[in-house]
Amino acid sequence: MSREKRIEEQIQHFYENVPNVDDALPLKDYLLKHEDSRMAWYLLGKQYERSNDDAKATYCFGQAGEIYTAFEGKPAPELPKPTVKPRRKLRIGLLWFGVITGLLVAVGLVIYTLHHEGQKLANDAPNDSQSRIPASSVNTSISSQVVELTSSPRVIAAVGNTRAQAFAELGNMLQHSESTAPQLMVIGASLGKWNDWLKSGKPIAAVYTEQSAGVSAIRWYDPRWCDCMPQDASEAQQAVREWKPLQEAKAVLQSAFLHYREQTGSWPTEPVDLNDSYPMNTIAGWNDEMTAWFDEMSTTISEQIKAEPDPTTLWPLDSGSVDGLAAPAGMFGEMMEQPLEVIVDKGNHRLAVVSGTIILRNYEVGLGGNRTPKGEFVITEKVREPNGSTTSEYGSRGMTLSNGRYGIHGTNQPNSLGKDESLGCVRMSQEDLEELFDLVSLGTKVTIVEEGLPTELRVPQERFKLSNTKNETNPHKVYNWLN
Repeated sequence: MSREKRIEEQIQHFYENVPNVDDALPLKDYLLKHEDSRMAWYLLGKQYERSNDDAKATYCFGQAGEIYTAFEGKPAPELPKPTVKPRRKLRIGLLWFGVITGLLVAVGLVIYTLHHEGQKLANDAPNDSQSRIPASSVNTSISSQVVELTSSPRVIAAVGNTRAQAFAELGNMLQHSESTAPQLMVIGASLGKWNDWLKSGKPIAAVYTEQSAGVSAIRWYDPRWCDCMPQDASEAQQAVREWKPLQEAKAVLQSAFLHYREQTGSWPTEPVDLNDSYPMNTIAGWNDEMTAWFDEMSTTISEQIKAEPDPTTLWPLDSGSVDGLAAPAGMFGEMMEQPLEVIVDKGNHRLAVVSGTIILRNYEVGLGGNRTPKGEFVITEKVREPNGSTTSEYGSRGMTLSNGRYGIHGTNQPNSLGKDESLGCVRMSQEDLEELFDLVSLGTKVTIVEEGLPTELRVPQERFKLSNTKNETNPHKVYNWLN
């Protein structure tokens, strides 16, 4: 039996089991071109469920199989057994024109898998010999302003490398399509037990919404996820590249807010409370976009403090550069909730900057073996040019741990990195140290453990750096860390 006949019989079985069909939902053309169409069956079932057509919905959910189970958290309904009946021809009117990958979960909006039309994207059109999800009537239902990636995303969500996670996140996006700004879904890479910030971000799909038309759309970028001809992902990739450093800066500022509160008992009221000269240098500098974020975070505090004395998340979502407005979601979501911390792995000679289970950096360090203590510490002092030099045994930066003699600093013995040659302190290369100095604020938690970090290094090509620095030197003190 040919594939087309087999799918026609499947559709025929549908009509025999749910009689009195008077709708014209465009499904058959999609099913004929995509035999593994469980997602389409599931979303079609959601549309019938919304219309209180329980018999049709149940049948579609049965065809959806494991997709239904992944979304609903329960087994799919059993399909009725087919009966042997003479085949009857389907009316020409049932050969619906156009293609949709499914219908919006719970809300019932139409979802289109997009294929660009128009002169600008003519070169992206797949040829007819290639397997793809067609979209011949997309441009009659959703405007070019929505189809094109002409605005920055409002959400960037990372998902694990499984279809179930991707579909679950898509469902979440489609249920929260309150804005016409796109929502972008990207691959979340793993590094052992950690979510790998620097390696994550390859675009999978974008969700668009046009409120006036009541339509949402999915634009796929990766054929492994959609069995389709993917769209050009260059704009989406560029959006992620521009977005990431701004999220790092937000994480730095939010962490500084929270640590300032812990240390002083009050919230900062102006930028100089955080970005001041030594020893009040909670944060090591101030990038231009931080001023708008500071104002938004201060407003959040004044609004939330009425309900709860200490809000745990101050993440700015409505201010600053449009390139950074997208909220981190999915595997990235912890950045909005967890302050930056430092973990030092004695066994692997690594120092990582993390937010929850997200690892943002992983540097090589030099340690002191048994002379380096395990435990939890706090950064209580940050100084530039300790002992008045950038080339001394402590390098260009130094950070004191819990007001003791242990510290994180540079070294004039770069060959000692990866070894146990210090008297207990953490040695770093100058470039790594200076980036860490800008990433972590006073009050940052530092945990020294025997093992737990990956061996693979994680440093970006372009280092994180704060500008508008203040005088963070301390010429009145001779530092004597356990180098």
